[in-house]
Amino acid sequence: MFSTTIDVVAIGHTGGEPHALRGLLAEYGADVRLLPIGAPQHLADVLGGRQSRAEHLVLCCHGDERGILLDELAPEIARSQPFNDVLTPENAAELTRLSGTLVVSTGCMTGTEAFAEAFMRGGCSAYIAPEDYLEGTAAIAFVSVFYYHLLQLKTPLPDAVRLAANLGGDTTLFRLWN
Repeated sequence: MFSTTIDVVAIGHTGGEPHALRGLLAEYGADVRLLPIGAPQHLADVLGGRQSRAEHLVLCCHGDERGILLDELAPEIARSQPFNDVLTPENAAELTRLSGTLVVSTGCMTGTEAFAEAFMRGGCSAYIAPEDYLEGTAAIAFVSVFYYHLLQLKTPLPDAVRLAANLGGDTTLFRLWN
């Protein structure tokens, strides 16, 4: 029997991160789906609750001071999308309808107050993300330790975040809003 449902959302070119996390989270007893994002509308459908009913979303992505970065699209495809190039906190606030969902973002700079407020106003139970630019393997380390504590050891959410952030290095950049 699965302990929880988790959708791993692969946004852009994130290397092996989504696949590694999918396998690891399944080992921890979660029912895990991998949702690749090919166009902004796909991400809008996930955030709007139309493509995901999971208890947790792990957003594997890249980010900068503007928001979550998306792949460039051909102009004829881009014209029909709800947004292009970057998911901003403003876009996230408009789109997010995730009642009770815990969201973890691995993208640099996605741990801003604006993103947290957007996700929390959209119904999320908690939002976890890095506040600054981080080295890539720190994201995988944080998520794997966080979910080990949360799913396997049944550690309370704030303590699981603290323990994962205390690994050192750039894992210390992750912050919890709930």
